[in-house]
Amino acid sequence: MNAPGRPRPFVRLAAAVTTAATGGIATLLLAAGPVAAVGERGTPGGKLSAAETFAIFVGAPVAAAAIIAFLVVLPSMVRGPRYRPGRSWASASRWFGEPAGGEVAAEAITSLPPATVEGGGASARW
Repeated sequence: MNAPGRPRPFVRLAAAVTTAATGGIATLLLAAGPVAAVGERGTPGGKLSAAETFAIFVGAPVAAAAIIAFLVVLPSMVRGPRYRPGRSWASASRWFGEPAGGEVAAEAITSLPPATVEGGGASARW
């Protein structure tokens, strides 16, 4: 469990994403400010409205950043909760390398091979 004064990882992630998004939006607004200048003359075509300019130069980059942030966070949201040491195990038991006869065959084992009695590990020795 987390310490009482320590925020959960999701809260820290949300704070980091919010901080990054706020800084990005402020930077984009400062950079896009001259685009909204009033009184330009000699433009070859019609002028964009302030809303259209804002959508192109601020909205599109912010939307792209939000999509990328969502795609980065998505795998951890899909994966679900993780096992933490010290907590109880919530899944069903699994038996890898089950003997051919299942539990009945395992109960029929009366003695262990000599290497197992002497030690263990990958080389049958500790």
